[in-house]
Formats: sequence, structure tokens, C-alpha cells
Amino acid sequence: MPIEFKLLKNKPLKIEKCPECGQKNPDYLMRGLIQRSKRFLGILWKRDYCLIICEKCKRDIGWESPENYL
Repeated sequence: MPIEFKLLKNKPLKIEKCPECGQKNPDYLMRGLIQRSKRFLGILWKRDYCLIICEKCKRDIGWESPENYL
């Protein structure tokens, strides 16, 4: 398991409603387990890198990163 899984496990999300299915305060699937590169175009620009998946509709709805690890 990546360290991001433990860091994001109990962290509240800024997303209050799923943009795909419209469910309010949905549960999220596999937080911190699906990741992309932290850098954009190989330069020093940092970006969110952990995928957020809605548990109800199983679609990706955004990206997040733990603040103390990025």
C-alpha cells in the first residue's frame, strides 16, 4: 500500500457532490491507490496526483494530494 492511502484515509474532501451522478457526500473508492506523476511536463510544477473515484457511479471525479506529503 502506498503511504498516500494512510494519509488520505480520514481526510475530508472538498467535493461535496459527485459531478457525474449528483450524489451528495458520496463515499470514495480506493483513495490514494491510483496515482499519476506529481510533476507536470517533467518540470518542477507540482500537481494533485491521487485519483478520486465515486463509489456509486465508479467514475473518476477529480484529483487530490496529501498536503504534508506533496
